[in-house]
Amino acid sequence: IVKIAKEKGKAIVIEELEIKDKGKRGDFSGRKSRRIRHNFSYKSLLSKIKTLARRERIEVIEVNPSYTSIIGMLKYAPQYMITKDTAAAYVIARRGLGKEEKIPNNYINFLNTLTEKELEELKEHIKNTVKNRHLKKKHLREIDKAIEFLQSLESESERVLKPLDGTSFSTYDFWQVLKVAVVTPFSPEKVPRDFSTLKGLLIQGKWGDP
Repeated sequence: IVKIAKEKGKAIVIEELEIKDKGKRGDFSGRKSRRIRHNFSYKSLLSKIKTLARRERIEVIEVNPSYTSIIGMLKYAPQYMITKDTAAAYVIARRGLGKEEKIPNNYINFLNTLTEKELEELKEHIKNTVKNRHLKKKHLREIDKAIEFLQSLESESERVLKPLDGTSFSTYDFWQVLKVAVVTPFSPEKVPRDFSTLKGLLIQGKWGDP
């Protein structure tokens, strides 16, 4: 990695894992944050990269990895037909460049038409189909949060704004609801490897029946 960065004359962007659980939300909060931070081999790799890069006078940019997995799987995995891990790395690199991840227009249109009834129906589907107790509980908790979020939007002047200026919500809230609404229905038992199913919605605004 350091050799390539030196040859290309580029900086290296990595995840900032030294984050606190309290008050943080997204991919690296709670249990997952603790698990990754205690992963000795991963932390050692990042430490070695930083040491070698410093020796070669290569800039290392550390970014908050929150929601990089969700944004990657929804926005870039279907668009470029890449894995969710590669897509997450793409988001991390863009974050290192200071770029923001705007929600594509077709996703915004989808969120504008999403109803509480559809999410309630999704809850029943999860209850009847998911056998793993812990996974079922996780899905139901996420769906309940999505429903609460839609209910809270009723007090805003518009359902979803473009951009989100003037609302009390962050872009991350919408990414999370989007993940619940489109990823959970077509693959409730496990995180899918192939996100090409989302390409029709992302590019053409077409989405099948829930």
